Amino acid sequence: MASSTGSKTPIMPALEALLQQTANVAANADPLGLPSIERGVDQLVEATARLAKRSSQTQQTNEALSAARLLASEGIDTQLLNRDLREVEIQPTLEEILPETCTLEEWLAQVQEISILSAVRDSQASTQEYFKQKLSDITSLEWQNARNKFVLSSQTPQANVYETAPNGSDGATGMEDDRDPTISPRASAFIEVVKKINRAMASGIPYDALRDIQASNEDMKERERSAGAQVGSHTSLQSLWQVVTSVLSPARAGHQPESKEEIASMRAALCKSARRHLERDYATYVNEEIEHHPQLAMLGGSPSRLQQIRAFLRIRFSDKGALDFDMAGGIDTFWHQLYFCFRCGYIQEAIELVESVSEGLMAGDVHAANVSSLPDYIREWQEKGELSVSNQAMVRLDGERILREQDRSNFGKNQYRVLIYTILCADRHLAENVLSDQYLFTNIEDFLWFKLVLVREGQLTTLTSSTYTHEEPHRLAELQQQLAQYPANYYTRDGKEPLLYAILLLLTLQFEGAIQYLATYTPSNLHGDSFPFAIEAVHLCIIFSYYGVFNLGTDIRSRGSMLCSDIVHDYGQNFAVRDPATAFEYYCLAAEVKGGGYVSIIQTQGQLLRELLNQSRAFGTLLGAGGSGSGAVLSKLKPDRQQRQDIIVSAAVGCVQNAQFHEAMELFMHAGKPFNALEIINKRYSDAISATEESQGISIDDLEQRGNAALAELEGQADVDIRSKREETNAFEMLILTRKLFQAFKESNYKECFQLLPEFAFLPIRSEQVSKYASDAGNLHIAIKEKLPQIVKIAGIAISEMMQERRAIQRTPTAASMISSSTQELKMRLHSLALYAGYVKIIPENVATELNIILNGLI
Repeated sequence: MASSTGSKTPIMPALEALLQQTANVAANADPLGLPSIERGVDQLVEATARLAKRSSQTQQTNEALSAARLLASEGIDTQLLNRDLREVEIQPTLEEILPETCTLEEWLAQVQEISILSAVRDSQASTQEYFKQKLSDITSLEWQNARNKFVLSSQTPQANVYETAPNGSDGATGMEDDRDPTISPRASAFIEVVKKINRAMASGIPYDALRDIQASNEDMKERERSAGAQVGSHTSLQSLWQVVTSVLSPARAGHQPESKEEIASMRAALCKSARRHLERDYATYVNEEIEHHPQLAMLGGSPSRLQQIRAFLRIRFSDKGALDFDMAGGIDTFWHQLYFCFRCGYIQEAIELVESVSEGLMAGDVHAANVSSLPDYIREWQEKGELSVSNQAMVRLDGERILREQDRSNFGKNQYRVLIYTILCADRHLAENVLSDQYLFTNIEDFLWFKLVLVREGQLTTLTSSTYTHEEPHRLAELQQQLAQYPANYYTRDGKEPLLYAILLLLTLQFEGAIQYLATYTPSNLHGDSFPFAIEAVHLCIIFSYYGVFNLGTDIRSRGSMLCSDIVHDYGQNFAVRDPATAFEYYCLAAEVKGGGYVSIIQTQGQLLRELLNQSRAFGTLLGAGGSGSGAVLSKLKPDRQQRQDIIVSAAVGCVQNAQFHEAMELFMHAGKPFNALEIINKRYSDAISATEESQGISIDDLEQRGNAALAELEGQADVDIRSKREETNAFEMLILTRKLFQAFKESNYKECFQLLPEFAFLPIRSEQVSKYASDAGNLHIAIKEKLPQIVKIAGIAISEMMQERRAIQRTPTAASMISSSTQELKMRLHSLALYAGYVKIIPENVATELNIILNGLI
């Protein structure tokens, strides 16, 4: 500020100190020899002209480049200077931001602005911290999942696939022990089924895999019987597969349910099929009891199903006296007969039984209970799977009335009557009372059947009644949770019948649980890695996936299809070395078991194909020798050309991600993707060639040969973008020239280097081209960009060597004039390269500095 007298007065001590420092700087000479601030404009112009003459940079077109050259000529490192400038931090004071002369409104406005900026800065810092924490959590979770998968894979049981033929004598040599083992008959039978499943999936024609498995089970049973093999338990593998066949009978081979309605309908159908299996099994038991006790049964020839039920009751109540259907006034067994008709699945016979009973016998049981329409109720229950809300209420009320009477006489007549009512109305209160009666359910099969009868898995709405409102229907998950309260040993008779627990899981639609149990079960009397049912677990995974039951989500303890996919994959690894074709059959199905849609399945199959190729090196067996359309295993499994191409491309991408570039090029070419192969070739070619070092582990000639083959195949493809094709083609051709340039430079053949320079069209030869060529450098192919600094440096050295060579020639006056003109052109060309090196950011500054030094040395 100035006073009225015009004299200057310091405002504050800091300003006075700043003025004193300025005066000291002005008084001292610059130690670097640069013009000081005391020099005038004329002196600055003169000094600038002198420096420009020394560096021969009179044609500067960029002020920033001129300043950089000026500082470089004086020995100042611009890189260090830029770094120091970037590290400068300005920290203004409060007085500088809020001057004393501002008004209150201005001060408040500035405080508000500062507060907003501070809040934004704090928010950004908080966001960055949250992002780092989130990234750390995700990384930890991925690591945990990877570790768990590794642990599970290390513990995955291995099925016995191969068996060694017995030696002819005990003194067999070591060479005889090392002979190739043979595939077990059980594994061979499953391999044929797996191949047919793959062919069926490829053709879209459904294949009844369970029928063939059952047939092979029959053959195995006959072989064991003829060989005199002892059966260790009453529950055989054949029984297990019979349960699988029965439960999956509503499912369609090769069909995957997708919609919610379809999934709900399929869940209900599977529950019903599981119940019917128990009914058929109990009907078989009834017939066996009749055969074992013919005198008690008193069954004549050609009996009906109802007569069989009555014969069974004669055996069951043989110590109770005469029954009502044998003698008038005998023990009333109407509700017993009705229950066992339901239990055996004889619903039509149950209806006939109710209709055949005289009105006198039914007076106390039916008419007085307002359920005279019992046959209609049973028909409705059979057709729709449940009664209407009003009919449920009628049946429920009568059942509650009977419970209140607490009449448990007549050999459980009322208990069986309540049991029938509970089956028809599926009431929870009635069901709890029925289950509390130990007389009704003496084994797990009867209990399981009753619970499955109550399940309303396909029902999406809740039940209502006058007594209980908003009552949830019985769900399959409740039954599974109830069974899970006890260990597996509880259901297997202390390990004597290990397959009983697997069958129990299958009947309750716990498919993943059954697979896990079979895959990890080890007999208690055996030690080591003995998993007798592991091979069954593998092929159950395949069957369940093929029939689409994994998508139903019926297993509450499901760990997802990933575990099942790993089981199939690990089993397929047994064939990787000896039989890669069979291994790939299982690998393809492992991807199908994993699921996830077409893209996910293709990617998984591609990854497994890459893995198998690394393990077996059987390229010809798996891929063939004539491209993706040729024969071999892949073509048989995937007849669709596009699908085969997608799998091979996925495998090639996996090779690129794992730095298997040689295999990736082979796969891309095999898939008919020469453009992708050329991209890899250009990158590898660029990495292989160098002006100073020899390539290690990379055959440049082989890369060049592959590149030429890719170019030849690429010419005939019209589906590739023309611009991209041209870029990759030009890059490959330019890399070949670059290799020649580097080779000539290594041999100090500067003349050949100079002769190759016109081929590099992106290098300027005149100063006016520098700006445009420098801006176009960013559009160069990445493989060329990586070698651009070496190319520019070699070009500058080659030009300088040619200039020195021409100066050394003994010349005549006429030749001197011609050589002088040529030297000026070379000098201008070298000057353009130096400017170009300074403009292009990807070229290090030391290259531009070195070119300037060469240029200054030639002046």
